[in-house]
Amino acid sequence: MASVDLRPRSPSEIVDAAFQILRAHYPQFVMCSAIANFPWLVVRLFIAADPAIVSSIGVGSSFVTVVGIALVFALMSAVLVVVASQAYLGDPVDVGVAVRAAVSRLGAVMMGAVIKYTCMVVGLLLFLVGAFYFAARFFAVTPAIVLEDAALRQAFSRSSFLSERRKWHVLRTLGLVVLIYWVIGLGIGVAAFVIGNLVVQAIITSIYTILVYPVIAITEALLYYDARIKSEGLDIQLMAGALEGPATREPAAG
Repeated sequence: MASVDLRPRSPSEIVDAAFQILRAHYPQFVMCSAIANFPWLVVRLFIAADPAIVSSIGVGSSFVTVVGIALVFALMSAVLVVVASQAYLGDPVDVGVAVRAAVSRLGAVMMGAVIKYTCMVVGLLLFLVGAFYFAARFFAVTPAIVLEDAALRQAFSRSSFLSERRKWHVLRTLGLVVLIYWVIGLGIGVAAFVIGNLVVQAIITSIYTILVYPVIAITEALLYYDARIKSEGLDIQLMAGALEGPATREPAAG
């Protein structure tokens, strides 16, 4: 039995359901987030501990930071999306299974993130609002890769299909949860900045990310399922499958 009802939802209802799932399985989500974030925290601490390293990197430090953050968040999202899927469908929440599933598709997840963010940057530079278009169109790339085992090209096609006629819905949902995340994070960031110590800043911001970021990944997973419910009647398929017996938890994508 799913931890929340399988039904179409509004943006606020999706975010509310994401918080419900986060509260119900908080230790598992934090563990996944910590596992994915730990390598980047080590790198940040290594750099912050020696100011000479920061000086030697120079302008390149900004590029390294941006790339590092993008890839770490892509990996975190992949792991957390699998856990969110388990929780949403009422399956046992298994961190080991989630990590193995994400790592097995890590190359595709990372490449998908690079392509998606590149499209968003190009869209921002050339069309201003183009970044929002690509963010909405490719919102389901990671879920398609880790939940449907889709190849990279198929994942982008799949996300494009699921976003048809609902890009505004996707943007409103993601915008709401990101706003909540950054409003809370702003206060944390200011406090860390006031402290002034780079090592302490790295630890504080990493702890915040580990504790709070899961709600964004859960929202992405619920958006993916919401799109499938509206496009493919996934809720009806799953209920029919439950009546027929314990076969496959999730029907093949349409």
